[in-house]
Amino acid sequence: SRGLGDVYKRQPVCPGKDSALEFCKNIYAELIDLFPYKYVHIGGDEVEKTNWKKCPDCQKRMHDNNLKTEEELQSWFIHDMERFFNGKGKEMIGWDEIIEGGLSKTATVMWWRSWMPSTLTAALQNGHRVIESPSEFLYLNGELDRNTLGKVYGWEPLPESLRAWEEGLLGIQANMWTE
Repeated sequence: SRGLGDVYKRQPVCPGKDSALEFCKNIYAELIDLFPYKYVHIGGDEVEKTNWKKCPDCQKRMHDNNLKTEEELQSWFIHDMERFFNGKGKEMIGWDEIIEGGLSKTATVMWWRSWMPSTLTAALQNGHRVIESPSEFLYLNGELDRNTLGKVYGWEPLPESLRAWEEGLLGIQANMWTE
């Protein structure tokens, strides 16, 4: 059976429709009013873009904004939402896929794709704040014994190669996903 998360991976928000953008902003506006925190998490990971390739609204948005790929369309959407968040006095956090297609300097990146260490390095070198949450070490809901205590404790979140960008590392997060 498929979890609820799988449905959203197949049918993401349509960034080609102004009504979809307004819907997202209305939802976030309500959440922002409820929670006084500095950060707002946009998500942005594992977005299935197949529908965007076929959608006339998405293709028009891409044409009108001189976007060449669906990754750039996602980036356009992320930037639009970030401007909205900033206008409400909030800062955006998103999973590391938000880097693809370009990202503003004010966004915070949550690095989870441990098989892509270059994403972590690029985010720090580009001046982004980063929260490390690598699946290889800090996804604690994986298969039994995958992340033993020794493996988790033995992981070095700030290797020598990244020490020059230490100020950009906000911290780490361990995940126990339940869907």
